[in-house]
Amino acid sequence: MRLTSSATPSKATRLSTADLAALVLTENELCDRFADASPGDPLVYHIGHLPADRDAIVSTLPAPQRAELDRLARRAWRMHEEGLVHLVQRRVAPDSVAYLAVIRPRPRRVAGRRAA
Repeated sequence: MRLTSSATPSKATRLSTADLAALVLTENELCDRFADASPGDPLVYHIGHLPADRDAIVSTLPAPQRAELDRLARRAWRMHEEGLVHLVQRRVAPDSVAYLAVIRPRPRRVAGRRAA
């Protein structure tokens, strides 16, 4: 599924099984997939309830998996802050949400910046 600027959440196609199966599991994998992605491509980086799954008290995930999820979520947030992705959520079940990083168009380099 590709999301474009004209696709609003209400008009966008639902996530397919293939989109959900292509789940990004690590921070490194997110960076690798980002490098190969095109604008509009969604990268599913978590399915569940992210705040609860990252919490040491509430989460049922083992500590190493929870730590990797925290690194992954922090990287997705940094990518969002740098204007590289839009962070989007899609409900996939009554108590489950898919968290996506949708690739934004790459900014063009300004010639004057390279000279400076």
